[in-house]
Amino acid sequence: MLWCVLYGLMADAGATVLERVEFESASQRRISDAIMPGDPIQADLARPDGAGPFPAVIGLHGCAGMHDTTKRRLADRLVAWGYVVLLVDSYATRRGMDCTSGAFATFIRRRPDAYGALVFLAGQSFVDPQRVAVVGFSAGAWISLFVAEPNSFELFEPQSDLRFRAAAAFYPPCKQAMARPGIPTIIFIGALDDWTPAADCSSKIAGWGNDGAPVELIVYPGVHHGFYYPQLQPGRTLFEHWLEYNAEAADNATERLHQFLDRHLK
Repeated sequence: MLWCVLYGLMADAGATVLERVEFESASQRRISDAIMPGDPIQADLARPDGAGPFPAVIGLHGCAGMHDTTKRRLADRLVAWGYVVLLVDSYATRRGMDCTSGAFATFIRRRPDAYGALVFLAGQSFVDPQRVAVVGFSAGAWISLFVAEPNSFELFEPQSDLRFRAAAAFYPPCKQAMARPGIPTIIFIGALDDWTPAADCSSKIAGWGNDGAPVELIVYPGVHHGFYYPQLQPGRTLFEHWLEYNAEAADNATERLHQFLDRHLK
């Protein structure tokens, strides 16, 4: 059942207004061919003015959720670029799920959220369902790489012709990634990231080879995990890893993300 509440994450009168919405995560196939029904999931929706249909971007947060400052950065920029944005909150309706829930178990639970979000956007008249990308951060970036795999959608019901067209991953755990992406993919990571090391991404991409859709890796020298999050200034330790905002890297990644999305969705 769809419901929504309008609210503003507004630092000034011109800030983007987000709409709180709810949808069901995709039903998931199990090995026994039994179907695991979807969960109710909440998200924040923002859109450009006009009837559309517009291309769209689904945002997936890291293990700590998505801070309001990151929502502001993403929503303001993506809408200004002409994209509908849906920022998925995988924790709001799931009691006890957070950074301490176990990385792999949380990953399994959250995978259907991305496809549920895609189905939700496809049902909106102002969205072009054939032009939807996914952008994930840290644990959410792991899901971005998963949905970029050629046949990942086959794990979910109902089957449809809906597919993501491009994927962006900010500091993903590349060591956990499996098949080579079947859609254009870009990875942003810091050379000093001690949580999701850049070397793992370099090795994974080398192992994937060069055949297929383009996969681009951007490594920022002197940059740590979480460099896109303005709230991480000064930096801090989380689970024995150093996280720190880097304005230069964040601005460069924002511009590269803009170019990437326009190239593959417009």
